[in-house]
Amino acid sequence: MVKFRVTYEVVTPESAEHGDADERGFVSPGNWHHDDVAEMSLREACGLVSPRSMEDCGRWFSEIGERLDYQTGAAETRSLHPPKTITAASYGRLRRVMCGRD
Repeated sequence: MVKFRVTYEVVTPESAEHGDADERGFVSPGNWHHDDVAEMSLREACGLVSPRSMEDCGRWFSEIGERLDYQTGAAETRSLHPPKTITAASYGRLRRVMCGRD
């Protein structure tokens, strides 16, 4: 089975002052955040990101906009990473699903 990964990055107002993220890692089903690689099916991965609200970054897809915590000001952005073995044709089909365009 082909395995996908979902990563996240959290930027807080304090970490933004230093030009870095406060936290980075992987997201697994159930929206768990951790440092260990979590591989899953495309269906599971799509449940953790915002399909059709993503941009193509060349080898992965990142959410447009962020998930904002209004109490702390922290902003989380998630990215979907296809397997390295994905073909160009499959990547193109995935782009149409994730980005809503060619």
